[in-house]
Amino acid sequence: MTVQPIPEIASTPIRSAAVPLQLPGRKKGRWFQRLWRQGLKHLVLLVMALLFIFPLFWMILTSLKPLPQAVTFPPTWVPHPVLWSNYPKAMASQPFGQYFYHTLVYCVTTVIGVLIASSLVAYGFSRIRWQGRDRVFFVMVATLLLPYIVTLIPLFVLYHHLGWVGSYKPLIVPTFLGSSVYSTFLLRQFFMTIPESLSEAARMDGAKELYIYSRIILPLSKPALAVVALFQFIYAWNDFLGPLIYLNKQSLYPLSLGLNEMLGTYSTNWSWLMAASTVATMPMIILFFLTQKTFIQGITLTGVKG
Repeated sequence: MTVQPIPEIASTPIRSAAVPLQLPGRKKGRWFQRLWRQGLKHLVLLVMALLFIFPLFWMILTSLKPLPQAVTFPPTWVPHPVLWSNYPKAMASQPFGQYFYHTLVYCVTTVIGVLIASSLVAYGFSRIRWQGRDRVFFVMVATLLLPYIVTLIPLFVLYHHLGWVGSYKPLIVPTFLGSSVYSTFLLRQFFMTIPESLSEAARMDGAKELYIYSRIILPLSKPALAVVALFQFIYAWNDFLGPLIYLNKQSLYPLSLGLNEMLGTYSTNWSWLMAASTVATMPMIILFFLTQKTFIQGITLTGVKG
């Protein structure tokens, strides 16, 4: 009995009728559309970035101009000559070292107060169950709808009776009492994203709430705490209305009021003012570039649960 060899079957690829043919022209068209959309998005972002950076660019240019070029119209784009001497002269025109010191103390102290008070209040609203908790939280968040000018006069009368007007107490003490509602809201939303099982396991081991707050919740909330600290620091650095209302001595002025002192009654040296404004703005720009990774991480990880 002889075994007949099996004839080889031609390996011809069988294309399903349901699968459309990918034509080279169609692929090229889709690639071109994707490239066009990406290019348009980047162009829009570039234009918006230029619009936002133009005031800073103009401030720096004006700080290097002689005074006649700073006030001429049409404006002079390139200063000639470039006067770097505007910076030391502007710094010498006002006690800016004293202004920087007051501003730094104000910023650092309020950051500490907001981190302590807001985190404690946020922990009570997110990790401890008590009757009426959500209603009280709703009322607290609703206070964000009140404009600052509405509560300005009652608060001024209160601080005047306490003898705090003329000092930094009206600006610093409330931050240690949980006055930053937005920071409390932000931290509360972040705390609620932390698994409740961690707190329950610690309670079963006999841990108290303060221990859970300090040893479990806070270490896991570093990105959100960094965002709150950054927001408060920027707010205090740029705060103008609060110091204007409560501080009545130039020896106590922060940087925001110190720059306002350079505005003359009849004339203003705009080159010096722009130089001083550039020096006052640089710390915020440097701070943003140093903390932008933490800032973006905190915004990304901050949930909206609850």
